[in-house]
Amino acid sequence: MKVPYLDLRVSDENHKAAILKRLDKVLSHGRIVEGPEVDEFERRMARRIGVKYAVGMSSGSSALYSALKSLGIGPGDEVITTPFTWIITVNAIAETGARPVFADVGIDCNINPEAIKQKLSKKTKAIVPMHVGGHLCDMSSLSEIAKTYGLHIVEDAAQAICGRLASRSAGSFSTVAAFSMNPMKVLHGYGEAGVVTTNNKKIYQRLKKLRHAGTRRDPLGRHINQCDFISLNHKIDTVQAAFLLENLKRLEGVWRKREQLAKVYDTRLGDIVRFQELHPQERHGRYLYLIQTRKRDPLRKYLTTIGVETKVVYSPLASDARPYKGLPKSSLPVSRQLLVETLSLPLHEKMSVCQAEFVADEIRGYLENT
Repeated sequence: MKVPYLDLRVSDENHKAAILKRLDKVLSHGRIVEGPEVDEFERRMARRIGVKYAVGMSSGSSALYSALKSLGIGPGDEVITTPFTWIITVNAIAETGARPVFADVGIDCNINPEAIKQKLSKKTKAIVPMHVGGHLCDMSSLSEIAKTYGLHIVEDAAQAICGRLASRSAGSFSTVAAFSMNPMKVLHGYGEAGVVTTNNKKIYQRLKKLRHAGTRRDPLGRHINQCDFISLNHKIDTVQAAFLLENLKRLEGVWRKREQLAKVYDTRLGDIVRFQELHPQERHGRYLYLIQTRKRDPLRKYLTTIGVETKVVYSPLASDARPYKGLPKSSLPVSRQLLVETLSLPLHEKMSVCQAEFVADEIRGYLENT
């Protein structure tokens, strides 16, 4: 049975028609940049996350970089983050001029609060936790650390649009947070897009300038170079905002299907592999389904031979990437263990329950007989 890791085709004819209708509306009104759909998307995102403000960005990368810049983070600052993440988490920090500092993770793949405490210094200005796969970090402990030491938290919530702890959504635990809406995400556009969320009005106003080359709008359209600080173009385009508005309608249904498939994996594999355990009252965002086994590599090879696509995350560790090899080294034992044991299984709304059962049963059969 073929089981693709992802399927990005738009195969639902009704949904395709709705998307094309959105596109036609944008083409008809002609406001391709900063059209009315952008404002509507930002209002709906702020309401969904439970914050006052949301600012659409051209990508999740721009969102995280702009979130950091909105706090004035730059040269001379240190920002503590995880090595077990996609490289953009770290690149965004480094691109501000700040120095990334790597703290080890827990067995759940998320940054370990106790490891953060060991990395604090007088230069530490912020913590960037990444909610790996949609599983939320220990935000209670992180918030306590931030409060005690006067630090900002910048959530890398790229993978956690549907994640919650009790009644609070990912992205609402921090000074400012960044989300990605690229085509692979649970809430996705049909190209690159992102959003930054915050409750701070001054940060919101700065973000609006950051995404528009650091400029201020002249209502009369005369002085386009009223630039308050150096920045680049990070604006979301109206077409992607329109597509995201349509996909927001389907978001809970998409999450429910992914949750259903994840429960199949939980039930059939829970006693034979490790997976991310939830916090009390947590709703996993279900971007990735990660398992851990010492037989990861031969298992992956076997699954490939029977038509099941999987993915290895995150190799090499971000701390081992070429630009960061000159930074002070840490042993990072848990991150290095996860690097060789973690495998991401297919998990997307176009999968059938039958496919998830097949994947789980093949994994169990292989692990029990090798």
